[in-house]
Amino acid sequence: MKKIFILGIGSLTGSKLAILAKTSYHVSGSYNLRDPQIPDVSSTKLDIAEIEKVKKSLTEIHPDFIVNTCAINNVDYCEKNQDMTKKINADFVSDLSKISKSLDSKLIHLSSDSVFDGTKKTPYIEDDPTNPINYYGLTKLLGEKPVLENPENVVIRVSVLYGWLHKQISNLQSSSMKPSNFGKWFIERLMANEKVKIITDEYSTPIIADDFARAILHSMEKSLKGLYHAAPHTQISRYDFCQKLAQNLGLNQELIIPVTSKELGRDVVTGFNKCLDSNKMAKTGFQFMTIEESFSLIKKQIGEK
Repeated sequence: MKKIFILGIGSLTGSKLAILAKTSYHVSGSYNLRDPQIPDVSSTKLDIAEIEKVKKSLTEIHPDFIVNTCAINNVDYCEKNQDMTKKINADFVSDLSKISKSLDSKLIHLSSDSVFDGTKKTPYIEDDPTNPINYYGLTKLLGEKPVLENPENVVIRVSVLYGWLHKQISNLQSSSMKPSNFGKWFIERLMANEKVKIITDEYSTPIIADDFARAILHSMEKSLKGLYHAAPHTQISRYDFCQKLAQNLGLNQELIIPVTSKELGRDVVTGFNKCLDSNKMAKTGFQFMTIEESFSLIKKQIGEK
């Protein structure tokens, strides 16, 4: 049985991947703050800033696949804490690439639409020129480059990632500097009968973490190499996405207040087009969930909590 080591196994995507992969692989991983406590999966507390300890752990396990889900992805935090952001999002990934190569392990690194400037009129394809417009995007781009220097490795970009955390980690703090993923934050606000301001002028191809985990596992099973986008075919504004999600979950849509990005008053510049084209991934035989299927899955997971 092949071995997978997931850096950030307590993250939204990392925990979903571990649960999905454990029936076919020997799965282990590291966490910083959130131990997912998944049956039949071993997890070790590890600070990825201590690269020698990371190297020691990976050398002892010698995995076939290393999946890096670790990142600081709070865009506002990244702008104000650039040294730490670069250390985790770029420098660590460069070191990890060297470690994976020395072990002959395939590295799968997760990236973001933020490597683009968001001005294109149609969804971004893998070969489009990159042009990050904030520090988070810059560090994600810097992280991609050393991974792709090894032609055996994979980088998978996503746009807006959302999902429902399983109960072991749902109330634990994350290391990403985000209090919660967008979808969970939105659902919990509406469940608490709180009004939420949602922007109308940003479009994306949102993907539920369960589907993203499936795409990562697919990349292993199909021996994919290089750069891919993981995105359902639905291109939708944040506001319309939230309206549909609330409707599907039976939550009060009147609590959703439409605002423009300017009216929201964010300090950091982000692109208006976050849509990714995933035809390259689809041609490998992967079929993404529809937005309706993802909402049904979240509804089921909320009921299981």
